[in-house]
Amino acid sequence: MADGHIVKVRGLPWSCTQEEVLEFFSDCSVIDGINGINFTMSKEGRPTGEAFVELESAEDMKKALAKDRKYMGNRYVEVFKSNKTEMDWLLKQHQGSNDVDTSGDGVVRLRGLPFGCSKEEIVQFFSDTLRSSKVVGVKSEDLMIHQDG
Repeated sequence: MADGHIVKVRGLPWSCTQEEVLEFFSDCSVIDGINGINFTMSKEGRPTGEAFVELESAEDMKKALAKDRKYMGNRYVEVFKSNKTEMDWLLKQHQGSNDVDTSGDGVVRLRGLPFGCSKEEIVQFFSDTLRSSKVVGVKSEDLMIHQDG
C-alpha cells in the first residue's frame, strides 16, 4: 500500500462533519475512523466542500468509488480515486491561514502594520533580530505581503 487507498470527495455540504462523511461511507473501512477523513480548507480557514478519505483496502476503495454521484442530504457528491501524494500536497495547500502551525518553519505573521508600510521597512525593523539570530540574508524580495482588508 505504497500510496494508500484514498478517495477524494467533492461537493460535500460546507457544514458537513467527519461523522457524517463516515456515515456516508459506512460500508467502507476508513483507516482510524473519523481521523481518516481530512477536509480541505480555504486560505480563509473555511471548508471547501472537499475531503480525502483514507481506506483500509482496495475493496473499500471500490465500494467508495461506487458512491460517486450519490446524495448526501440534498447534495450529490463526487468521489474520485486519489493517492497519498495528492492528498498531502492539497491538504498543505488548503490549510486555513488561521490554523497553520508555523512553529519552526521561519514564518512570522504580522498584523496591524501601517497601510503604507513597505517590505524594506519591515526588513529594517527586524534587522537587529535577524543579525543576532541564525537567520541571515533576508531581503525584501523574501517577504510575501497578504492584505486581508
